[in-house]
Amino acid sequence: MDKIKVLSCAKEGNFFKAEIENSPFYIDGKGGQLGDRGNINGAKILNVVDEHFVIVNKELTPGTYFYFIDEARRVDIAIQHTAQHLFSAIAYNDYELNTVGFRMSDNYSTVDLDSQDLSPRTIEELEDKINEFIGKGSHVLINILPKNEAAELKSLRKKISEKVQDSVRIIEIEGIDTSACAGFHVENIKELRLFKIIKWEKIKGSYTRFYFLSGQRAIDDYKNRNKIINTLVAKYSCKDFEILAMTDKVLEEKKKIEGELRLLSQDYGTIILDNLYKNPILLEDKKVLFFQGNHRVIEYISSNMDKNEHVFIGLFDNGGIVTSHLIDCGAFVKFLTVLNSNIRGGGSKERANIKGDLDKTFILCALEKFFTL
Repeated sequence: MDKIKVLSCAKEGNFFKAEIENSPFYIDGKGGQLGDRGNINGAKILNVVDEHFVIVNKELTPGTYFYFIDEARRVDIAIQHTAQHLFSAIAYNDYELNTVGFRMSDNYSTVDLDSQDLSPRTIEELEDKINEFIGKGSHVLINILPKNEAAELKSLRKKISEKVQDSVRIIEIEGIDTSACAGFHVENIKELRLFKIIKWEKIKGSYTRFYFLSGQRAIDDYKNRNKIINTLVAKYSCKDFEILAMTDKVLEEKKKIEGELRLLSQDYGTIILDNLYKNPILLEDKKVLFFQGNHRVIEYISSNMDKNEHVFIGLFDNGGIVTSHLIDCGAFVKFLTVLNSNIRGGGSKERANIKGDLDKTFILCALEKFFTL
């Protein structure tokens, strides 16, 4: 293991910001790429801020320490980054689409292309071409050139930024792409093994954003999805190609049952409301209707009761509602939260919601006090 020198370390939020001499760590966000992770003398690296500073999870006294860089993570990053170059190259070469954005995360990467008119068939074709190229293999070459020489390369997919002043690191995927890039890359395109577009969406600026996985990320995604398919096959007792039809059937049955339940709740709510009218709770000459039970029934009662003559309190699991034209419901719930810090909620004059461990006796006593304010 190699050593580095920590020049300073200061508290920053819940973590620590350490200044490193001649930092070997790749910066987070540089070129859209993820930064390095690892540790310095056991302190985990959480973020590489720039070429001087890193964020770590515990304090480091200035001094010289052994450090560790997660090389497996670097390999994964190299695969995702090279996959982006290949994706962008084929999109540009075969479909005249420019890459206008690239971002990488620990779970997926995204590429933004300058079009919103791509059909599912074209996208499928693009993915197939990428995997076909991976299967054939191609060397990925790295060259450092003076800026003036690099700018003259006719094969450059994208013009070199004016911000670049010194030499330029050129990444070439033989036979398909040449680009300026400072990030990690594989040595041969075959190392990508697999490329998979997991979804795409239209975004502002007439662009399409693609979410993709490559290498082990893509393989793991296939494994996870296959587990889901097998689980659904077992639950539905069907073939894999029948899952969508079975899901549609279940959703249709669910919709039917919910409709029937709604009608039953209305019928039951009508009976409950009639009984509450006959047996109201009298507090300070006001009629209070109280019901604890099914949420659907409570919503039916609150929508159909006479709010001008009654105060309704309905409680269900860890929640409830207060509605009436006789009191300021929002103010009452606020009053409850003052009496009991475990109760939360709020609302308008006509209706308010409450959450927490709700007790009938406590709420009715509080309401009686509220009437006298």
